[in-house]
Amino acid sequence: MMNFPVLLKWQILRTRLYLDRLRAKNFVFPLVVFVLTTTGLLVYYNLFQYSGLWQEWNIASGNAFHFCEANRMDSLIRQPSNTWSNLGFFMVGLFTLTLGIQDLKYSQRKESDNFLVRYPIFSIMFGLSAIYVFIGSFFYHASLTSFFQKMDQAGMYSLVIMVITFNIYKIFPLIRIKGEWKSSHALLVAFAMGMNYLILTTMVKFNINILFPALVIVAFLTSVYYLLFVSREHYFTKYLWASFVILVMSAIIWILDRTNTVCSPESIFQGHALWHILNAASILFIYMYYRSGVVPVQKTVEWREERRKRRRGEL
Repeated sequence: MMNFPVLLKWQILRTRLYLDRLRAKNFVFPLVVFVLTTTGLLVYYNLFQYSGLWQEWNIASGNAFHFCEANRMDSLIRQPSNTWSNLGFFMVGLFTLTLGIQDLKYSQRKESDNFLVRYPIFSIMFGLSAIYVFIGSFFYHASLTSFFQKMDQAGMYSLVIMVITFNIYKIFPLIRIKGEWKSSHALLVAFAMGMNYLILTTMVKFNINILFPALVIVAFLTSVYYLLFVSREHYFTKYLWASFVILVMSAIIWILDRTNTVCSPESIFQGHALWHILNAASILFIYMYYRSGVVPVQKTVEWREERRKRRRGEL
C-alpha cells in the first residue's frame, strides 16, 4: 500500500498535468489496443518469419545498413532490436491520443487555462504523430525498404513540427484580426496539417541528416524564446529540460552506434534501439511540459502591444 507522501506527490502530479478528471478505466482501451497489437505482430512474426515478404520491395538507402545491428535479410524482421524498440512510440502515442479524446469529452474544456485541455485537437495530432513514427520506424527496420524509410522520416518530421506548432501557439495564443484578438489555434492546426502535407510531397526528398537537425534547432530556439521573452513561470520547466537532456543523450548514442564505436552486431542490446526508447521518453516529457501549465494570454497580449508601441515610437 502506498504511503501518504507518495499519494500526495501523485495527486500533485495529476493536478499539475490536468489529469484529475481521469481514472484508470480511461486507459483500459488503449492498453488493450497496445497488448493486442503487440501480440498480433509477435504471432505474425513467428508464423511467417522466413516468408520473404520484403524480397520484391525496393531496398532502403542512406543510413539503413550502417547501424550496428546485424541485418537478417532472410527474415521477416531484418533488424529485430531496432524494430521492437519502436513500441515505445506506440505507447506514448496512445497515451497522448487518449488524453486528447478524454479532453474532447470534457464539457467544460473551454474554461480550462491549459491550451491542450482547451483545444484537444493538439493532443490528438501529437498522439497520431507519435503513432506515425511507430508505424514508419517499426516497418522500416523490419523491412529495410525505401517506402518505409520515407515513412519513418515523415513521422519524425511530423513530431518535430507538432512541437514547433505548440511553441508558436504559446508565443502567439492570440492573433489580431481586424482590430480584435482571436485565438490562433485554428490557424496553427491548419499550419501543422499543411506542413505534414509538405512532408509527404516535398520534405522527404531532402537530406534528413540536414533537415531534421535544422527542425530540431527551430523547436529548441522557439522553446528558449518563450522562456526568455514571454514567461518562465507558467510551465513546469523541469519536464522541458529533462526532455532536452534525454534527447542529447540519445543523439550521442545514435552517433556511437552509427559509427560502430560501441558495437556488438549479434547482441539484443543495440544503441539504435536505445535511441528509439530514449526518444520516446523525450517525447513524453515534452508533452508533459506542455500539459503542465497555462498560457498567460493577457500577459502575452500586453507584451506584444508594448513591443508594437516601441516599434512605433509611442513609448
